[in-house]
Amino acid sequence: MTTSLNTIHPTAIIDDGASLGKNVHIGPFVTVAAGAKLGDNVVVENGAIIYENVELGEGCYVGSGCILGEKNNNHIKNPDYENPALIIGAKSTIRSHTIIYAGCQIGEGFQTGHKAVIREDSRFGKNCSFGTLSQSDGQIRIGNNCRFHNNVFIATFTTCEDNVNFFPLATTVDSLHPPCGEGRKGPYLEEGVTVGAKVLLLPRIRLGKGCVIAGASVVTHDVEPYMVAVGVPAKVLRRRDEIRCHLEDRPAYEVPEEFKNEN
Repeated sequence: MTTSLNTIHPTAIIDDGASLGKNVHIGPFVTVAAGAKLGDNVVVENGAIIYENVELGEGCYVGSGCILGEKNNNHIKNPDYENPALIIGAKSTIRSHTIIYAGCQIGEGFQTGHKAVIREDSRFGKNCSFGTLSQSDGQIRIGNNCRFHNNVFIATFTTCEDNVNFFPLATTVDSLHPPCGEGRKGPYLEEGVTVGAKVLLLPRIRLGKGCVIAGASVVTHDVEPYMVAVGVPAKVLRRRDEIRCHLEDRPAYEVPEEFKNEN
């Protein structure tokens, strides 16, 4: 059916208590709970579930089979549980079968790949991307313009400043002696850090501004700003501006334009 310029498939279940903006498209078998707020020009594809605590900014796209506002574990133990808000900024693209838990705040221009999972109380700034099959535990803090490639795992209490880039299969961890959960604290990545494919970042380390961690390295200690570290355990090689590209005469670790801060 069509109402107020909105297109809603007849199989969709839209609670009367949900708030829809103008020019909203709702596909087949979508569920939107009472209390959910969808801005203007939002598109929600087949079979997506949007809980009561979700607020989607203008122009967001939600792919098929997504679950937004998933309840936290506390709802099982706490009879008075109330689902905290999930806020997703304008012009974000949430691709198919992504799950984003309650209590997250995500800035405008966000993108996920397919089947990404973002756990509760996570924070992302503007213009971030979180790739296919990537997962974050809860309570991570991510700045603006950060990129997480496919199959990345970000542990609880990890912090990234602006313009941080993770490449495929990179992992952070938050426990010094797993499965012991005492004293958990993830790594801290300063602005402009690049983390190569299959890198492992151990708890409590700090990576300085602009440093590069080469692929398949295991980082056990802090790395100073603008240095390149490589190996198992990772050791500092030299400054990033001293390393030349193997293919042409230029610095090897120039930041591509699409990775630079657009804000």
